[in-house]
Formats: sequence, structure tokens, C-alpha cells
Amino acid sequence: MPSTLKESENPVKGVKAAVDAARTQKADEPSGFVDVMAFSGIGPELINGRLAMLGFTAAMGAELATSTPVAQQVTQAPYLIAATFGAIIAASLIPLLQGNKNRESVGPWTPSAEVWNGRTAMVGFASLLLWEFYNGRALL
Repeated sequence: MPSTLKESENPVKGVKAAVDAARTQKADEPSGFVDVMAFSGIGPELINGRLAMLGFTAAMGAELATSTPVAQQVTQAPYLIAATFGAIIAASLIPLLQGNKNRESVGPWTPSAEVWNGRTAMVGFASLLLWEFYNGRALL
């Protein structure tokens, strides 16, 4: 069966060349902000996951201790929360911009586990906010 694509126009070869080029890129090579924070970059999910883990844990801890909903917690300490989130964002972004691709495992702490914990925290935090919004009070 004749092919309508010339060998030089083969899209599979183009994808294979791009994958090979990505594999040969040095892990410690600095990345630009746009590359790190691109939709398919490592930054957005990593940073949002870390913020969600922190936010969910802090919100649930404060609810257990004081029975105050998340909205009230935020109005009571907006600058402290913003500063903490800013520090987490900076601490996550700087190594990524220097070329660290977050590929190393330390015992049970693997990049895959961190991503899944972050995703779970995002769902948990969103669920907590929805529950409080519809019920008008703290979960606990």
C-alpha cells in the first residue's frame, strides 16, 4: 500500500527526535521560567500540590483546634498565609529554575508520591471548601 507521506515528513520521526533530544538534555541544565511554568512543565503541579498539602493540613489542624471555617481562618491571618505561600513558591521554584528536575528519591519520598499526595490534597482542600460553602460552617 503506497504511503502518502514522504519519509522526511513522517510525524513519528519528528516526535522520536524530540524525545531523544529531551532525554539527552542534562538534568542540571538551568531552565527558563516559561519552560518550568508551562502547561506541560513541572512547576505548576509541583507548586500547587505543595501548597495544597500545606493548606489542607493547616486548615484541618486549625478546624480541629478552633472549629473555625477556612474563610474565617484566612481573614484572621492573611499576611502570614500569603508570606508562607510565597516562601513555599520561592523554595519550590528556585531549584527548578536552576535545573533540578525533582527526580531524586529519598527513602519513601519519591517524586511520584509527592505528585499523588499533592493531587489528593488538592481534591481534599476543594472538597473542604465546597462542604463549608454549602453547609455554612466548619467541617469539624
